Amino acid sequence: MFSILSKHKVMQSRLGLKLDQFYNILVALIILSIFILAYNALQRPINLVEYQHVTQLAHQASHPRTQHMAKEVLEHRPIRRTDYLKLLNAYQFELNRIKQYPAMAKEDE
Repeated sequence: MFSILSKHKVMQSRLGLKLDQFYNILVALIILSIFILAYNALQRPINLVEYQHVTQLAHQASHPRTQHMAKEVLEHRPIRRTDYLKLLNAYQFELNRIKQYPAMAKEDE
């Protein structure tokens, strides 16, 4: 009786080990495919609305570093989504960092 149970446990553990390896490989393949698809999506060119947003950022003067970066991005053809997202990140950083104060009146001086 004991030998039958131990043989059953050994067979179950061998099968379980193979099944665990299969699941680990499957999860690794799914994660790898997600990374590949994300990389391909970031390499695609931007659309017309996003291109207009880049040109708008290149012509504005309130955020000079973002303006300079947008002009550099416009020089490259085609503009990749990665560069566009970097530009938006720089714009948000500069927007949050720069404090704009209201204009002072002449009598306040």
